[in-house]
Amino acid sequence: MRRAADTARSPGRPKSERKRKEILTAAVSLFTEKGYEGTSVDDIAREAGVSKQTVYSHYNNKQTLFALAVEKKCRESGMDPEFIDPEEEPGIMLLELGRRFVGLLISPGAVRVHSVCTSSADSHPELGRLFFEHGPLQAVEVVSNYLAMLDKKGKLEIEEPDRAAWQFFGMLKAEAQMRAQFNLERQSKSDLEHYIQSCVDMFLRAYAPRGA
Repeated sequence: MRRAADTARSPGRPKSERKRKEILTAAVSLFTEKGYEGTSVDDIAREAGVSKQTVYSHYNNKQTLFALAVEKKCRESGMDPEFIDPEEEPGIMLLELGRRFVGLLISPGAVRVHSVCTSSADSHPELGRLFFEHGPLQAVEVVSNYLAMLDKKGKLEIEEPDRAAWQFFGMLKAEAQMRAQFNLERQSKSDLEHYIQSCVDMFLRAYAPRGA
């Protein structure tokens, strides 16, 4: 009986999973474009081509969708463990991570979401927490785990990988994020590349194995 029931349900699973992905894709698009307050579950359902009930059957509430949307954007930007190549030279890997992080940081969608979370800090403090936990904190975890691996292999000497990951991201943010947040003229591609490379070089010098 159980096997028969499982078999009967199995054809629906791929369709259900597809709907789930379509809903999340719609949520990412709308939150990026219209922000949290400007996006309703009705909007997401309409964008995904499903009913409001279907949205709720896959996701508990709008906050859950917001958190997962932030997480999805980070993964798509390359802030994902699967992107890390443990065999690549640290300088090359960190440079690519830096490029991807800065690219995400100054993207119009990320700037808008960050602005929404900041402006809603008093009325909706949970948004800031969700953004922090599913965005920056997860990105730091990815880099922290990578740095811990480099320490274990003796390629770098890092006693506190979490702190080092925060330092790495802190250096990268600098002028690029401030210009993006205040809608100022952006740095040229070559200037931005030079700055990211200088951050990586500084980081590698700071954490080079003693005696190397």
